[in-house]
Amino acid sequence: MRIGNQKVTWIAASCGVLAAAAPTLASWTLGNGDTVNMADVFAEGSDRTVYINDKVFVFESAASAHFELRDITLVGFISTATNGHGFRNVGFDLVGGFGDAMPGDGVISEMNLQYQVSVNQSAYEQGLRLCDARLTFNGSSYGIGSYARVDETILDLDTNTFLGGLAVYDNSGPPRDTRYVDMKDFCEGTTNGAAQGFRAFEVNKNLKFLAPGEHDAASASFIRQEFSQVPAPGAIALLGLAGLASRRRRG
Repeated sequence: MRIGNQKVTWIAASCGVLAAAAPTLASWTLGNGDTVNMADVFAEGSDRTVYINDKVFVFESAASAHFELRDITLVGFISTATNGHGFRNVGFDLVGGFGDAMPGDGVISEMNLQYQVSVNQSAYEQGLRLCDARLTFNGSSYGIGSYARVDETILDLDTNTFLGGLAVYDNSGPPRDTRYVDMKDFCEGTTNGAAQGFRAFEVNKNLKFLAPGEHDAASASFIRQEFSQVPAPGAIALLGLAGLASRRRRG
């Protein structure tokens, strides 16, 4: 059952009878531009799962002494353009007032977010695999030594193998050093090349903002995470057959 963008899952008791209480677990299904508050994602009664297109995001933990979850909105993202295989990038935006909470106190304002992303079962069975990750933000900083940055590490969830990291930042310097977009293709150099792909990633994301001087600034209001996918070996034929069957049904 869905209530707005919220998909509510009813859980059966062990005897096979539906529980008489209110819905036990809730998850969210978002389209492009749909939103959910992060406080709701982590609230009691949520299974912390967000479905966006063919991706499943399971949020495991969020920790910060400086940012409140209720002030952060998660926005579904599905790209308009497609990659070389004809698939759209899928992910989410984190929107909020990120920044150094008290410039001049010498304390870094930060947040750590850990989650899993996987290809949903239907897409996986058709042969879709994760390959690359892209990180984008609009961070800015002012004042000597000020910086805004997001760093993340990505692991292959199935083997617990470290794949690599991404980083975006604006360091005021001097000299100023800025990177607003970072992307890694984790299929490059793997067995069978880019056609191999992965079922799921474990992502650990860290946000940091520091403004050393009282009149300095370090902030961001937008952080985008997106993933693309490729067909696994032999999947192109399978996907082609699925498309042919779909065309026949429409005809």
